[in-house]
Amino acid sequence: MKLVGTVLALLAGVMGLAAGAYLVAATLLARVAIEGQPAVRDGVEVFVCTNGVHTDLVLPAVSRSMDWTTELRRSDFPGADPWTTHFSFGWGDRAFYVETRRWEDLRPATVLSALFGGGPTVMHVYALYTPAGSPDCGALTLREGQYRALVDYVRGSFRRDGGGVVRPLPGSGYGLTDLFYEAVGRYSPIDTCNEWTGQGLRAAGVTVGAWTPLEGGVMRWVR
Repeated sequence: MKLVGTVLALLAGVMGLAAGAYLVAATLLARVAIEGQPAVRDGVEVFVCTNGVHTDLVLPAVSRSMDWTTELRRSDFPGADPWTTHFSFGWGDRAFYVETRRWEDLRPATVLSALFGGGPTVMHVYALYTPAGSPDCGALTLREGQYRALVDYVRGSFRRDGGGVVRPLPGSGYGLTDLFYEAVGRYSPIDTCNEWTGQGLRAAGVTVGAWTPLEGGVMRWVR
């Protein structure tokens, strides 16, 4: 029993050190800027929003570069207002996202699955009215070319059928204004939901940290 206790204590120590090293790396690398293009005043306004843990990219429903209503059926969002102006996009682990609708739904098995990675991923989409002025969001103005690069990044994160159509998961939304879709990629502690947001911003030529696995590492660049 003493040996078992010693082994468990060592494992706990190793896990603690690993968690500490992860947090240090996430904090430091989120502050190392990957320089993007200079900011502009005129262009396409996009938002990066947070719930305190997870970040989303919020894009215009219709713009010169992209009409999202051609890919996302209005019937997928039956509760959306007719004056919907934006769609928010958030990528993440399917089990964690779909099965954890409230924090009280969180289960150890779901956490372990997300931590060790390898499971299927989803794209969570909300139909909403502009979040301009929200304290939970930061606004960015992108050149047309930058916005097209961001659109390409988000579009490329959806899993599609043989005809190139996105693949919704019927009945998976938290309400009548959101829905989950199958996504590509695998979630891991390295490629997190927030790093997905960071990668999108880098693809669009926005100055952001070198690695942004945590919410704060993203939001510090857009507020």
